[in-house]
Amino acid sequence: MKSVLLSSFLSIFYLSGCTSVSSNDNHNILNETLKSSYNDLENSLNKGRSNLLFNNDEVANNCNSYSLLNSKYELDESIYNQQVKSEYLICDALEILISSSVGADNKATDLTYGEALSSKLDVRTFPSSLMRAGTEEAHTLNSIFPEQLKASNNMVEVETQDWAFTLEVVASANINDNSLSDLIVWVLDESKSGNYRGYSTLIIYDYKEQNQLKATAY
Repeated sequence: MKSVLLSSFLSIFYLSGCTSVSSNDNHNILNETLKSSYNDLENSLNKGRSNLLFNNDEVANNCNSYSLLNSKYELDESIYNQQVKSEYLICDALEILISSSVGADNKATDLTYGEALSSKLDVRTFPSSLMRAGTEEAHTLNSIFPEQLKASNNMVEVETQDWAFTLEVVASANINDNSLSDLIVWVLDESKSGNYRGYSTLIIYDYKEQNQLKATAY
């Protein structure tokens, strides 16, 4: 799926001359930073960011170079890279949105995303520090951390003495072209007492059709 999206992304980028996107086309975006970036697409894609290292020794320093390298190589697993990756979540989301359809079913007006993520999303379905914490009996955030979570609108947060974990629905879009709304989710997975930092982008396909939500790492 990522290679298909990247191909569409590059085609749109070069054919359009990467002009700014109209503000009328951002109704499916919930995160304000992402919305601003999408409305100023050319500058967002070329904006300089901290160097992100790949395992072939090449370096990304903006969304364009990141998208090209990320489609071919794995990220270097250094602590430095763990911290820098958070700057590139915006690049993941822009790539997905550019390559996705926008339709009536994709308006991100649902204010219960946070509650749905906490009660329905199976944490065993995507890579994170919590992946192994799930069992057949308890595999959602509210079943594993009933006293430590906070759900609101498009976000759910879990905070313990040693860890902070956040899921944020940043946008909805028609990603797999079946007219059903899919969700773009950012993961912030941070140790308070160590060096571990995990930042990633998830896609939840056909959100309204799933009783038990599963996420796919982008």
